[in-house]
Amino acid sequence: MIFNPRSLAAATLVATATASLAAHAADWPGERPVRLVVPASAGGSLDTLARPLAQAMSELSGGNFIVENRGGAAGMIGADNVVKSAPDGYSFLFGAVHHTILPVVYKVPYDTATDLRPIGLFATVPNVVLVHKDAPYQTLEDLIAYAKANPDKLNYGTGGKGGLHHLTTEAFKKATGTTMEAVHYKGSGPAINDLLGQNIQLMFETMPSALGQIRGGTLRALAVTSPERSFALPDVPTLAESGVPDLAVTTWYGFFAPGKLPDDIAEKMNALMTEALQTEKIQALWKDYGAVTDGQGSDDFPAFVRSELDRWAGIANEVGLSPDN
Repeated sequence: MIFNPRSLAAATLVATATASLAAHAADWPGERPVRLVVPASAGGSLDTLARPLAQAMSELSGGNFIVENRGGAAGMIGADNVVKSAPDGYSFLFGAVHHTILPVVYKVPYDTATDLRPIGLFATVPNVVLVHKDAPYQTLEDLIAYAKANPDKLNYGTGGKGGLHHLTTEAFKKATGTTMEAVHYKGSGPAINDLLGQNIQLMFETMPSALGQIRGGTLRALAVTSPERSFALPDVPTLAESGVPDLAVTTWYGFFAPGKLPDDIAEKMNALMTEALQTEKIQALWKDYGAVTDGQGSDDFPAFVRSELDRWAGIANEVGLSPDN
């Protein structure tokens, strides 16, 4: 046998790195801060969920989980930051359904299927169909009838072109045979403000962002988009109950890590997240937001993410959206 010092050095380096990683995993999270990247500005629905969850995880683990807002480009900037981070357990993404939509409507700088590792689902909330309190339609059936009788007279708002609510409303139009014009905003906040000002006539919105206005009586919820009614709005029918049976959409949120995160750290992160979700404080907050922790995908989040990538690619194709338009 010929002695090769380079091979020996390489083997030693791999063994040392493996041992170091194993020791690090056993100590994780340790004293080093863990970045939880929110790919949106502070104050939005994702940020609202992220901060109390980060605090609960810090308290339970004795570690330091910090929220870092990196908004922009419909969530791509924050996701890309995590993708490019070391897979060492100190950078995670507060991801959402939006991240399975991005690659089918934008040219993203990473491969969602391989560069982001799904860790676990931490919340699922319905979306709601919102109109102004003084709108002439009292039910979703009324709205559909009005839209058919008055083509092109309804403008709907979105938090951004190619986002969840844009695709959902386009799918709604296709399912109901209606015509409406999209008005895109830089976030849901400005869209809600224009709905309050009656500059647009309707919008689909995530429940935590809409509940305050609904409960305050300034906006009316015509339907929820989940398969079942929401405990937060028990008197509001589902889309299926309102004559649109083939369109069920929820907003889900979950943790993602750089694609090569080791299994043992991924398992520890998932276990810590699960423990935090079971605390009384988080349970109470999630209930107030209309969120649940056992939504579709909670049992096998990686498989669910793969199915969502396929589903939204199909929806985008149906409504004619692609990275090229």
